[in-house]
Amino acid sequence: MNDQASPKLKAVSRAKHQILERYFPAWAKILGSTNLKLVYVDCFAGSGQYAQGEEGSPLVIIRKAREVVEKANGQFSILTIFVEKNAQAASALQSHIPGDLPPSMEVRVLNRDAHDLVPELLRALPIGMPAFFFIDPYGHPLTIPVMNNILSQPKTEILLTFMWYAINMHLNNPKTDAAITRMFGDAGWKTQLFMNMGGSARESAFVQYFLSRLNAKYKLPFRIRFSPEDKVPARERRTKYYLIHLSNHPKAVLLMKEVMWYLGDEMGTFDYSAMTQKRLFSQTPTTEELSAYLDEHCSGKTLTFSQLREETWDLPFIEKHYREAVKRLEQCGKVQIVRCESKRSGVKGRDKIIFLGRQ
Repeated sequence: MNDQASPKLKAVSRAKHQILERYFPAWAKILGSTNLKLVYVDCFAGSGQYAQGEEGSPLVIIRKAREVVEKANGQFSILTIFVEKNAQAASALQSHIPGDLPPSMEVRVLNRDAHDLVPELLRALPIGMPAFFFIDPYGHPLTIPVMNNILSQPKTEILLTFMWYAINMHLNNPKTDAAITRMFGDAGWKTQLFMNMGGSARESAFVQYFLSRLNAKYKLPFRIRFSPEDKVPARERRTKYYLIHLSNHPKAVLLMKEVMWYLGDEMGTFDYSAMTQKRLFSQTPTTEELSAYLDEHCSGKTLTFSQLREETWDLPFIEKHYREAVKRLEQCGKVQIVRCESKRSGVKGRDKIIFLGRQ
């Protein structure tokens, strides 16, 4: 749920905030090193605060943006734009904006419908200005044509809350046909196989179709399940929504993987339910498996450590696992490492990994 619709900060929403809190500063520092101005857009901002005074996502971003620009000492500036259709929520959000922001930070609260505003905003933003769009609706997101327009701009990224449980209820409801067609931009979804499926098969097929319609090179989904706070029986703790990171640069997806990976119920599964006990719904991937995969699929290749991670970005592993896997292969005599950046036994970005092939 967006902040306006959620009177209490639930664990699953807190996980979403953790992702923003960890990713946004790193994104800003990286892009700020080569750009004078960055833009952050929250398309469904809400009121900015929960019932018990906890920060909503807008206040999380304002706090982190302030920290980043103050450390940067004016090297770049950040414009944060918060869009909220509900006038009362927009007014409440405006009241929470600090009055002593640094000169290199600007906050705008716009009482508009994001579906109408974002196309206008895209026309107004200078080409090449880095922009991060947070699309966090209660129901349907921005339309796929609009999101593809965002992604067509250089240096833009999207973090999307895709409300599967709500959309799933609408798929076979004639009253919502028009809304889903508007979301996709056409009626092609009606003839897809998932319309006659059920359960996890329907979910998997629909999500894959949805992702296929988005023009991003890197699409990283993180599954959020119903939590105990939702009062859903344990056996029915199915998917509530997905957080989907969309980008066109390998460094962006690799950074987001580092952020998301630690929040999974099982390390590396990109799946979260706020359960106290770790669930055994899938086997935790191991570095031994990664070593075997790299040995088989990279046989005869020479890749830098950075290229290796980029070419296999969709595997459920992060940087430390690649380092362990490559060093394991080195110890077994299956790779040679030309250390161009690291020292002694380390492995870093420009180091060359020579895969010797299976003997």
